[in-house]
Amino acid sequence: MSLLYKFVKNGGKIGLPLFFGRLEINGEENVPKNKPFLIAPNHQNAFLDAILMGVYIKKPVHFLTRSDVFVTPFEGVLSALNMMPVYRIRDGYEKLSKNEEVFAKCASLLKKGLPVLIFPEGNMDEGHYLRPLSKGTARLALQTQINMDEDLLILPVGINYFDHFRPRHKCIINFGAPIKVKDYLEKYNTHKAKGLIALRNDLSSAMKSQLLIPEKEGYETKVKALNRKNEKISFTELKNKIATDNFETYSSLRRLKAIPQVLTLFNPLAIGIVSYILSQKIDHRQFDASIKYTLGFFLSVLWWLLLFIILFYFFNPVTASVGTTISIILLFVRSDLKKITDPAS
Repeated sequence: MSLLYKFVKNGGKIGLPLFFGRLEINGEENVPKNKPFLIAPNHQNAFLDAILMGVYIKKPVHFLTRSDVFVTPFEGVLSALNMMPVYRIRDGYEKLSKNEEVFAKCASLLKKGLPVLIFPEGNMDEGHYLRPLSKGTARLALQTQINMDEDLLILPVGINYFDHFRPRHKCIINFGAPIKVKDYLEKYNTHKAKGLIALRNDLSSAMKSQLLIPEKEGYETKVKALNRKNEKISFTELKNKIATDNFETYSSLRRLKAIPQVLTLFNPLAIGIVSYILSQKIDHRQFDASIKYTLGFFLSVLWWLLLFIILFYFFNPVTASVGTTISIILLFVRSDLKKITDPAS
C-alpha cells in the first residue's frame, strides 16, 4: 500500500463523514474477510464512488478505471492509488487486446486475497437507478475462478446518494450478500454465453436490492423522496416508503437564498477556485461532488492555515484561533443553508 493510498484512505475516514451530512453504512458483515472477492458497486459519481469503496473496505482495493484518464502526468499518481486501465471500444479496437494483460493482473491480485473493484455498468450516469450491466464483470469473475481452487466471491454494493452534486447530503452504502462464482461454473463450462448471462442477471438483482430506487420505472416520482426530510430514515424504511409512494416531499426556502452567497466571503479560496473549475473546465456534472470533495478539502485546509497565520501575525493567537474556527463553522453553515434554500442547485 503506497503512502498516497494510505493518505487518501485515512483522510477519507475524517473527510467523508464531514462531506456528507449523514453517512449510513449497512452490511459490513458481508464484506469477505478471508476469501478473494470482486467489488461490484453502481457507478453514479465519478471517482467519489471509488473513494468510498477504498475508505470503507478495510483491505487495499485495486480499481479498474477507464483508460483515457491515464495520461501524463497523472499515470504515476493513479498507479499509486492502485488504479489499472481498462480499454473500451471507443479507445480503439487495437487497444482492446491490452485488457488481457490487465485481467491477468486482476486474477493475480485476487489469488493473493486482494479485492478488485469493477463497475459492472461500464460507465457512469447520474440516475439513481441501476442501468443494464455489461458482461465484463461476469467474464472476469468466471475466467478467474476457472484458474483458482479457492472460492471467488462478488460483493454487490449499492451507493445511494441523496444528491449527486453537492455536499452535506446523506449517502447510504449497502454491502449485499456475496455471490459465489463457482455456482455458475458448470453452466459456463457447458455454454459460456448462458453462464455469463446467468451470473450477470443475478448480480444485477443483487445490486438492485441494495438501492433505494432500483428501476427506472416511476423514477421521476420516486426520486423526490431523496430530500432532507427523509435523511433520518433508515435505508430499509425509506425503501419501503419509496416502493409504495408513501414519503414526504420537500419545498426549499428560496427566500433565504442570499444568505449562503454572503457566507461565501468567509471561505473565498476553496469555494472560488472549485466553482471556477466546475463552471469552466468540467463538462460533466457527475464530477461535481468528486472535485468538491478532493480539491475543496485540500483548498479549505490551505485557506484555514493561511487565515490563521494572517490573524496570528496581525493580532494574537486567540484571535487567530477564534477567526479560523468561525471560518470553518461558516463553511458548514453555508453548505447546510444551500441544502435548505436551493436543493436543486
